[in-house]
Amino acid sequence: MEIPKVPGLPIIGHSIPFQRNALNFTAEKQKKYGDIFQMSLLNENFIVLLTPEITKEVFLDKDDNFSSKEGWAVILGPTFENGLMLRDFDDHKYHRTLLQDSFRHDAIHNYLSIIQPIIDTWVESIKTITTFNLYESIKQLMFDISLSLFFLDVKNDESQKLNNLFMDSIASATSAVRWPLPFTQLKKGLKAREYLLDYFESKSQMIDEESKKTLFAELVNTNKGDAGLSNHEIAEHMIFLLLAAHDTTTITLTNSIYNLSKNPDFLNDLRQEASEVDPLDISSLKNGNFAESIFQEAIRYYPPVPFSVRRVMRDTKIGGYNVDGGTYLTISPLLLHHDERYWDNPSVFDPYRFIDPTYTNKAYFPFAGGAHTCIGKFFASYMFKNVIYKYVQNVEQPSIDKSLNIRPTPIPHPIEDVKVTI
Repeated sequence: MEIPKVPGLPIIGHSIPFQRNALNFTAEKQKKYGDIFQMSLLNENFIVLLTPEITKEVFLDKDDNFSSKEGWAVILGPTFENGLMLRDFDDHKYHRTLLQDSFRHDAIHNYLSIIQPIIDTWVESIKTITTFNLYESIKQLMFDISLSLFFLDVKNDESQKLNNLFMDSIASATSAVRWPLPFTQLKKGLKAREYLLDYFESKSQMIDEESKKTLFAELVNTNKGDAGLSNHEIAEHMIFLLLAAHDTTTITLTNSIYNLSKNPDFLNDLRQEASEVDPLDISSLKNGNFAESIFQEAIRYYPPVPFSVRRVMRDTKIGGYNVDGGTYLTISPLLLHHDERYWDNPSVFDPYRFIDPTYTNKAYFPFAGGAHTCIGKFFASYMFKNVIYKYVQNVEQPSIDKSLNIRPTPIPHPIEDVKVTI
């Protein structure tokens, strides 16, 4: 028995319709071919696996048979080469252990202190105007926060250059042209990577124990000595952390603020909770149950990593099918999060589905799973709450007339921005 194949165009396969609307396109093929089928993306054939059981099996990977490094290399490499998600097995465990120390409790407390004035400045800026572009504004806020957490003091002109380089890096990850030819996005992404590597390596040498306790400084100081990471390895991780921390939180906040404007009950409940929570106290933030529910629903609706890719290391059996070593496969939190077999009204944004802290759903994989579970997921929640609480406390009657239409891949982003009127 062979896995069903979706007919496609030569070379480009299904890349164009997938990029236009990955959720609708893949769901349509799922209805026709079932939960397991093959399609072609970025010049490679992928087995698509769309059940919670197989998704969990792949994420847990008890036998070290599904390579994250070789899977993601098709999309993110070589621009994000050797980032944490592009490492495997013992090597990944070693690097993750060294990075994990930068997300300990007291370090996160320091990060929350660092980002407070940036959030306050953003809130004051939007209060002085009657309308603002939602995604654009949040994206700039998150980049400013990233700069404060990941860099030393940065001048305005340098900030803009770093932002442009980072955008070039992301654009190169899903470029249809997979060779670094002149004037291609991949060529620009590789040049951006080269600059960012040099930048981070040079800045690493300026870090000491007295440096401001940014995430970058924590990472450098943790790895001083022969047993730690080199400055070059730290630079490689920082480039990937920028990707993981910036755009993913941007869309989560954008989607949440949009839905707050559409539902006064959400807004009122969140505003009440905001008055009871200390944004600098992690224990207090953990008790922010409704904000947590909004956060969980936002990453259900548009998970930060909508599709995860792997490469099979050796011949195996998946879902009753024999799969050869070297085969690429993809699992999709996005599809599972919108599957009516596992969720009531999955197309409706409803944070109350998560209001019970003990609620679990076998089809919920917002932060991947297993060894590659998002290393910064708790900090992402705290940062989200800091922004969303201050927003509802300072913006009384936000309204958005247009619908927010989001393209879910490669990282969820609006097809067109929407304006918030205060």
